[in-house]
Amino acid sequence: MDMISSIHDCAGRLLDELARSEKVNVLSIAGHLGERSMIVYQSIGWLACQGRIRYLQEGNQVYIALAENGK
Repeated sequence: MDMISSIHDCAGRLLDELARSEKVNVLSIAGHLGERSMIVYQSIGWLACQGRIRYLQEGNQVYIALAENGK
């Protein structure tokens, strides 16, 4: 699988996970998905640029969640 396909696949799995969870810790999602951090972070960036996710900060922890606008 090429890099773009890997990022796209990971983004889809990430959206599925976010649909099941209220929020996900950015530092733990790679291990949860069984994916390399580099691919996960690129997927997060892709979804953020599309407006599909939002960032939440609680103390020194960063979480992501589905965007409230329903995209």
